[in-house]
Amino acid sequence: MNRKREENIDLQRLELRNKLGITECLQQREVVSVGGLPLHTEYYHHDVEAPLLLFLPGIGTYSELYAELLAGLCKQGYNVVGLDLRGHGYSGGTRGLYTVEQVVADCRAVIDHYRQRVQGPVYLYGYSIGALLAVALAEQDTRVEAVVCGTLLVPDVAPDMMHQVGWSWIWGSALLMPGVPLPMKSFIDYDRLLAGHPAGEEINADTRIVFDYPLKTLSSLFTHHLGVLRHRYDFRGLIVHGDRDEVLPLSYSERIQAALAHPFALQPVAGEGHMLPWDNPQALIRIISTWLREKPVTKA
Repeated sequence: MNRKREENIDLQRLELRNKLGITECLQQREVVSVGGLPLHTEYYHHDVEAPLLLFLPGIGTYSELYAELLAGLCKQGYNVVGLDLRGHGYSGGTRGLYTVEQVVADCRAVIDHYRQRVQGPVYLYGYSIGALLAVALAEQDTRVEAVVCGTLLVPDVAPDMMHQVGWSWIWGSALLMPGVPLPMKSFIDYDRLLAGHPAGEEINADTRIVFDYPLKTLSSLFTHHLGVLRHRYDFRGLIVHGDRDEVLPLSYSERIQAALAHPFALQPVAGEGHMLPWDNPQALIRIISTWLREKPVTKA
């Protein structure tokens, strides 16, 4: 029975990779474990002197699913590292459990590891909730020179009252029941987000995706105070946001851009929704690589 179940999982993974069109891309990666947890990373090497671009996935997901994007960014001249957050994908740790502070420490350890191999500047690309984590990291690590955010959630600026009330409930509940899982499907419509995608059914059936999060994780995310709201830092920032985003409207990023003390450029993407890394990775690759190549504006 166990052997049959393992064979079914392997077949499901092969089908998922085929539907995502990433089989060839995965042949370009080097799988590297970092630390004792361990942290699973997927490395796409370009050149020793090229920039190091660390990728932080969206909520519930993991690096392998974004192989087309990561391999494409590598071809544009970057040493790309995809990180499976602790408790996610192929990384160790309790399923779905982390705090923002733990992720920042993990990312710094990953950067330490790869800076022994490459010499270029350090950039970050965080997608969805990964953007919040990327900014939190950049605020604490002076090696980071640029951050690209695939939307940026700033918990101090709730999208609406419903989100604010929900986050307050999560915070209070996490104090009493930190390990109780909250089903993400109760407030995220994955079927709608993946509607029309050839791999939609396989993604929703993927056993490595986290669909239920401990309240402690969600509380850490939704109560985290980003410093960029009140302070300026030395890194450049970009927010990429589809104008048909089903999770957060483009107007939210416009409001965030105006509220932040740290300057972020905003790049709307016409006709695209929240799942841009899967729906149109080539467009995203062009946006990210073009912006990263821009020369920073000299301070007066």
